[in-house]
Amino acid sequence: MGHVGVVLLALVLAGCGVRPTGVVDAGAPASGLTKGLRLYFVSEAGRLEGVPRPGQEIREPADVIKLLMGPSESEKRSGLTTLVSGGPYDVTGEGDRLSVRVPGWELDPASVQHRNLAGQLVCSLARARSVLDRSGRTRPDDVRVTVVFAAGGGELGPHVCSDFLT
Repeated sequence: MGHVGVVLLALVLAGCGVRPTGVVDAGAPASGLTKGLRLYFVSEAGRLEGVPRPGQEIREPADVIKLLMGPSESEKRSGLTTLVSGGPYDVTGEGDRLSVRVPGWELDPASVQHRNLAGQLVCSLARARSVLDRSGRTRPDDVRVTVVFAAGGGELGPHVCSDFLT
């Protein structure tokens, strides 16, 4: 190889003129709602936490009520619990408007426990309704859910899931 070949090879191996750069701002990280069924449980810190349930089949939004009755063993080990118990819970409505009747609870609007129970129901039902919309047009925050406390009356809502995740 002649001197010209060695010089060309050295230039090629030197990086083809690409110079190092500093940090380049590429904008905000990817965001948006994930797909598939999610159930919402209460963490040890008292906040709602969404848990994916890939492959879980449901036929109607009310099917999530039974699933909310108890987190899985691994979810329990992660410190998650549920406030949904007893029954029957009655879910009515269609499209982007649902209502759920909670048996045995009397509304106490100042109670964090009531807020978390409502959040579990609103977020899980809204996600279920979104998953069941085969057209893909209904997003979870398009669904408004009213929680009706059967004992003594009273209701919360209508709410969207994001009302409980702040």
